[in-house]
Amino acid sequence: MNVPSMRERRPRRLAFAVGAVSLGVLAVGLLMVRNTVASVAPVAVVKPALDALPTTIFADGTLSYRNELAMTSEVLGAVEEIYVRQGDEVKRGQPLMKLRSQQYQAQLAQREAGRDGEMASLEVKRASRELAAAKLRRFTELRKQQLVSEEGLDEAEAAYRQADAAYREGHARIQNQRALVDEVQDSLHKSILRSPIDGTVLSIDVSAGETAVPSALSFSGSTVARIADTSVLVATAKLGEYDVWKIRPGAVANVVVPAFDETPLPGTVRSVSMAPARSTTGSGAPAAGAANYEVLIEIRNTRRASLRTGMTCRVEFPSRKAAPVLTVPIAALRDDPAELGTEAGQGASGALLVVRDGIASLRRVRLGDVNETHQEIRGGLDADDLVVVPASGQPSLKPGTRVRVISYERG
Repeated sequence: MNVPSMRERRPRRLAFAVGAVSLGVLAVGLLMVRNTVASVAPVAVVKPALDALPTTIFADGTLSYRNELAMTSEVLGAVEEIYVRQGDEVKRGQPLMKLRSQQYQAQLAQREAGRDGEMASLEVKRASRELAAAKLRRFTELRKQQLVSEEGLDEAEAAYRQADAAYREGHARIQNQRALVDEVQDSLHKSILRSPIDGTVLSIDVSAGETAVPSALSFSGSTVARIADTSVLVATAKLGEYDVWKIRPGAVANVVVPAFDETPLPGTVRSVSMAPARSTTGSGAPAAGAANYEVLIEIRNTRRASLRTGMTCRVEFPSRKAAPVLTVPIAALRDDPAELGTEAGQGASGALLVVRDGIASLRRVRLGDVNETHQEIRGGLDADDLVVVPASGQPSLKPGTRVRVISYERG
């Protein structure tokens, strides 16, 4: 058996030691590389886009028919008979209901009798005037022949003037009596309430026996029926002072009725009020706050069987910027109040992370309009900047972090 000497064992021990040191260095190197890679965060970036930013203005509204009338009686009287029911189609001038008219008929008979009496009296006064005129003509000829005195001619002239004045007075009294007759006939005619338009009876607000009150005020009895042309449905929306100036007649609008479904109904803006809608507090004083303006939207292709006047709705006014503006995805905006500066909460400023030289740095920007997906940037950003867009669920990236771009697309 051959036993190695001490001189033969040393090289093996040295080789083993050198190998162990090499493995340790390699392990440390791999750990350092792994830590270095782990400290570089992968990010997705976009470049700001130049786009005619499509935006949508939202407003609450109420449905109504374009020609919808609340009828009131023009004369005081108890309802005697109602000829129509709710939902009936009616024509203009068609009788809807009748008020008790006995008092008007009695007044009419009295006025007509007074008129006839005045007419008879006028005939007597006409005859007297004609007689006085004939006498005046005769006395005038006789005076030329010196057959009557000057005093006699004066008396004849005075008698004619008196008869003529009595006739004129009688004629005026007849005109007055005729006006009184016409007034009562008008009241008698108004005791039958007729439809002012072709349309549908939306409601009958009185019952037979109740008193119709001639008033524009909204107390019991003032409104007797509601009639509407149901062929055209409109939405009345209220827009604030910051949005109303953006809407013009003829603009496109979409009307969504939650009680029906979420299908938008296409519409067209017909009018935009020039004065704010009057709103009051419970005490009747004008309400404080921003002004609201009424916008009338005519709805096209309505399903009349499903929609009703008085339903609430949401009105959407889509629009686009007149010129392209710089935009970024909304997801790129930072929501940390500490990063937004002193103007936070005013809608004027925001913050983004921009990649430069492999570092994510904070950039404060001025904001403009916004839609569902994109935000207008009015200052603080260039079209060539790379903006970080965090993925859903990704933890917030701190400014100053070293990053590695893993995806890029146009904003």
